[in-house]
Amino acid sequence: MAAAAGFPSLSQLLTWPTEHLTEAADHWEAIGGRSYEVANSVWQDALSIDWQGDAADALRSGTHADMLTTSSVADQLYEAAKVARSGASDLHTARSRVQYAVEDARTAGFNVNQDPSVTDRSTGGSAAQRAAGLVGLDQQVAGKITAAVTGIRETFPQDPSFGRQPKDNHVRAVDSHTYKQDPPPPPPMSREQAAAGLKDVDQRIWEHNHVDKPLIESLPLNDPRRSDFHIETGLLNAEKQRYLDVLPQQHPPTNVIGPNGTSLPGVPPGLISDTPARSGQGWIYPVTPNQPGIDPRVASIRVMEPTTRYPEGYLNYLNIEGQEVNPFTGRTVPPIDPYAHIPVPQR
Repeated sequence: MAAAAGFPSLSQLLTWPTEHLTEAADHWEAIGGRSYEVANSVWQDALSIDWQGDAADALRSGTHADMLTTSSVADQLYEAAKVARSGASDLHTARSRVQYAVEDARTAGFNVNQDPSVTDRSTGGSAAQRAAGLVGLDQQVAGKITAAVTGIRETFPQDPSFGRQPKDNHVRAVDSHTYKQDPPPPPPMSREQAAAGLKDVDQRIWEHNHVDKPLIESLPLNDPRRSDFHIETGLLNAEKQRYLDVLPQQHPPTNVIGPNGTSLPGVPPGLISDTPARSGQGWIYPVTPNQPGIDPRVASIRVMEPTTRYPEGYLNYLNIEGQEVNPFTGRTVPPIDPYAHIPVPQR
């Protein structure tokens, strides 16, 4: 039977493309970085020119405004790149699940034609259902990317005078100032974006390990789906590492001295957190329960990175809602309370 009108054929579903999304992400990150680097360099050059007066002030003001606008667009491109990478990973997973359903149906003796309508009761969904899920997911990804890049084209309207020759034929002198070295490009994403990305990819890794892995482990060693699973594992781990590279290193204290010299529980040695602070500037660790003197409502420790005021960083204790609390009473504390910013001991 032919594929339904407007719905992709089985061959198209099994070869559903994702490479264009990762290529777009690479391109957007590169464009964002180069654009910011150029705009920032032009502004720095304008500052370094030995030139005074209204025209000079206008040049510096204009190039600074352009730099800020370009920085905002670069951030938008980095966010679009994150959406594209996440979408590519999700589509790869959905495509693999379609393939699993089709292969299981064929193994059971069914003939799956271009209309994937065979029910696959053994693996929790028909080929048609998974195909519809893949198509729907592709539309969702497209919508998210469209939303992520909305407005970028209008940010830099085409200058109608660009490329025109000057109206007069006067020769214009070119100075020979030596400009400052170009500053390095900004990081590819903010820590807040990295924290949100890490939370998202950790959820997909959990699904990968708890939904897909049991099925894969039941397959013969020479089943090609095992290879697909390992490819997807590598993609997820690589995405997670990109976020970890942006977030601060983890050096949680094992012992804490609170206000008035009180001894407080720290983080068990060797414990690594998978939960960054929402700002991306620290990490959250679970508190060992039933510790003497510690209120049972205390759920975690948030350890923040160093600041000017706190050279080793600071920490606070949180309840299950993520509110800062006094670890002895479990009551919430205001930002000015000593328990809201406990200095991390020097290592």
